[in-house]
Amino acid sequence: MVPGFDNPPATIDLHDHRVTRIVTVDATPDAVWTCITEPEHLAQWLGDIAAFPEGLVAGAQGRFAWTGEVVLAARVLDVVPAERLSFEWSEGFVDQNATQVTFAIKPTEGGTLVHFEERGFQLGGSQSQVRASLRALAQGWTVELDELVAYAESRAA
Repeated sequence: MVPGFDNPPATIDLHDHRVTRIVTVDATPDAVWTCITEPEHLAQWLGDIAAFPEGLVAGAQGRFAWTGEVVLAARVLDVVPAERLSFEWSEGFVDQNATQVTFAIKPTEGGTLVHFEERGFQLGGSQSQVRASLRALAQGWTVELDELVAYAESRAA
């Protein structure tokens, strides 16, 4: 990793209603993959609970929870080992309002590049209201992905 370099924050795409972020992690792709795909590790940086009784395999269902806040039901859409994990989630249960989350990883010099995207937001209101909603989501993902970076790097140290 470049000394003194901070990963940029998440960005929004107002037209396609999506949030994206690319971060560099000073850890191996295998270490990052473990942090993204094993529920006990997911719960260390993404919410407080990540429960997937069948494991994170295509078609598996589970949930993410933030203590005292929200529970999101999730269904795994696609897993390409050591490359990509995609799932859909929504509050309460997975339905037509679910958004799609994708983590794609690849090795980079001295670490791992993680490309994150969440898309499919059903946002109404004026363009300024949609922009404000997407910005709030981007701020949340900036925090969560900073936690991923810190967690993965602490495990690699």
